[in-house]
Amino acid sequence: MSKIREKHKKKKVSKVIIAIIAVILAGNLFFVAAFGGVIVFALNTLNSFLEDLPRLEEFTPTETALTSRIYAADGTLIATYHGEENRVLVSYEQIPQNLINAVIAIEDERFYQHKGFDVEGIIRSFIINMVSGEIEQGATTITQGYVKNVYMPEEKYEISYERKIKEIALAYQIEQIYSKEEILEMYLNTVYFGEGAYGVQAAAKAYFNKDVEYLNLPECAMLAGLLKTYLYSPYIDKKAALERRNTVLAKMLELDYISEDEYEAAINTPIITQRPVEEVEKGFAPYFVDYVKGEITEEFGVEKALKGGYEIYTTLDPEMQTAAENAIKEVLPDAEDPSAALVAMDPSNGYIKAMVGGKEEDYTGMGFNLATQSHRQPGSTFKVFALISALEQGISPYMTFNPNGPVVFDIVGSDPPWWEVGNYGNEQYDTNEMTIFEATVKSVNVVYSQLIMKIGPYHMAQLANNMGIETPMEPYPAMGLGGLTTGVCPLEVCTAFCTIADYGKRHEPVAILRIVDKDGNILKDIENNPEEGMEGMQVISPINAYRAIEILQQVVQRGTGTRARLDDRPCAGKTGTTDQAENAWFTGFTTNLAACVWMGYPEANIKMTTIHDLRVQGGAHPAMIWKLFMSEATKKLPAENFKRPEDDRINVRVVVDPETGGLMIPNRFTPLEQTVMTEFRYGQEPTTQVPIGPEDIPIMPMVALMPKDEANHILIEAGYTHINYINEPYSEVPPGYTHRQDPMWGQPVETIRKIRVWVNP
Repeated sequence: MSKIREKHKKKKVSKVIIAIIAVILAGNLFFVAAFGGVIVFALNTLNSFLEDLPRLEEFTPTETALTSRIYAADGTLIATYHGEENRVLVSYEQIPQNLINAVIAIEDERFYQHKGFDVEGIIRSFIINMVSGEIEQGATTITQGYVKNVYMPEEKYEISYERKIKEIALAYQIEQIYSKEEILEMYLNTVYFGEGAYGVQAAAKAYFNKDVEYLNLPECAMLAGLLKTYLYSPYIDKKAALERRNTVLAKMLELDYISEDEYEAAINTPIITQRPVEEVEKGFAPYFVDYVKGEITEEFGVEKALKGGYEIYTTLDPEMQTAAENAIKEVLPDAEDPSAALVAMDPSNGYIKAMVGGKEEDYTGMGFNLATQSHRQPGSTFKVFALISALEQGISPYMTFNPNGPVVFDIVGSDPPWWEVGNYGNEQYDTNEMTIFEATVKSVNVVYSQLIMKIGPYHMAQLANNMGIETPMEPYPAMGLGGLTTGVCPLEVCTAFCTIADYGKRHEPVAILRIVDKDGNILKDIENNPEEGMEGMQVISPINAYRAIEILQQVVQRGTGTRARLDDRPCAGKTGTTDQAENAWFTGFTTNLAACVWMGYPEANIKMTTIHDLRVQGGAHPAMIWKLFMSEATKKLPAENFKRPEDDRINVRVVVDPETGGLMIPNRFTPLEQTVMTEFRYGQEPTTQVPIGPEDIPIMPMVALMPKDEANHILIEAGYTHINYINEPYSEVPPGYTHRQDPMWGQPVETIRKIRVWVNP
């Protein structure tokens, strides 16, 4: 920078700048005629700058980026990250000509002709902006880009003619001091390429793990494409990165920087990235650290996040984090095992206490976080929302449904227009009546599908979002069994279960407690100055949350989640397994800690069968990980019982027994409009159900040993519309005749059941 100071003493701002800017802003006579009033305004604005145009010597180059530090809840330093650390200066001679040409082609094609600002580009953008009435397009040159990055960083995102005039004046002065090659060298050593990489050398390392001088043509074009926005990074969007790279190559071809053959070869070359693994510092809780960095970036922007020199104090509990990592390693120790993610939170405030976003050996720096970014189908985990939705709507958990399937429902507007549901593993039960309570404990799909059709999916979808599921819910019935259009991540599932654990009060996830800037100013202090909404929002009634907790405790005590049972304290939870076991979940909580465990392959939905001699399902490996983690993580937490809320009034739908005048809960065939919502003290509500009579369920007709068309007519007339005809040779009947049916005739069979009939072809 001393070079600038010395040369600048000999060169004052030329009056030529004023004349040039005036010409640019005013345009020629045609533009004056077309945009007279606007030009007058522009000239008046210009005149206010004429007496005090900015001088380069009045500006101080930006400070070196400062290191930020991240601390755990106990004050332990767990990570540092830097802006300057990832910048290595290189000389102009070290930069490949292809990279220089690519940058000029896409960023500033008249770089060698202008004097710091592009007159033609400014006139074009000026016209576009005048026509639109807004500043839609700029005309920034490479020299102006260097000025913005080094001399005007605080104003670089400001959109105004005042800033533009300053920028042009300074760029003009830079061009009087430095050669074009020197400007290119300075610019390419300071510009940001994403991935924390400032300058071309750091970028070459970050994306290709090679020094800049060894970049080939396609690699040079890809890096040049990143100058518009780091969102063209192949680590973020490989398709967008490829399209942007090819745009750069096309511009290079247009400007004769490359030949047609070079262009064809380059656009047919795939983008192959390679991170500099040897330079990655994994550190402690790397996925949580990345999550915190993302929060900082979202709040303060990329530049400040990388260079701000912040002291960041987080919610992470190092002992719980270690317990989480160890639990996963103990259950899934081998490299070829599926991955697992775990999020643990304090239900009373949403503080994230531990986070594992994948295998430690897979972490390569700002890697994909399975705990926060992976959206997978949750399986039966989502039955919890159907259960609570039913309780909130006054449906008693003692209402019964037939648990055996498959069952089929007509769904208007869906594709296909029906919904067929069977139990996991096609399990059948030796009873025709099962309560919602028991169906939750055993995770019975067929019961829950009928419950969902009774309560409707709309309330359930709204409830899930209110409780903490950020993913938009499309209100299809299958949602209640975990069949989502878009999956969910462990963080949002854990948030929703925290809502249950805190008796219906939702808290947003919190990772950062306090941020102090380089000057000691406190930018955030959650503990002493809570943000709006930090106290939590009541989204379900406390007593219904408590009723759900009691049922979910039984899931762990004697249901699908027994492997998660804790020896020293009460806990509650729910298993979740998708149909092909591509995803397995266990989410549960005590009074003071909640945790969600997901297990699967990060690359795609790959079926998991048996891992370490144990069939994969939510109640197996994820429940085991959960127990190992919770047993260790809760050692210093008090063992408490869940407390029944003081206000224990509940609303239950009831009907009046016509014979006794007493109150009963409706059965599944009772229309809800025939029920009355009545208030009771919890424990004093009726649990006896209206008996299911012969008028409720039709008798299955005999459709064997007759022509198929006749059998079909009989079944349709009886109300059975979902019939599966199976061709199976049987010599005892003529061709086209039926010879077997399931269910058998003469027994009560609901019309939602799928009927199978065998036909001699």
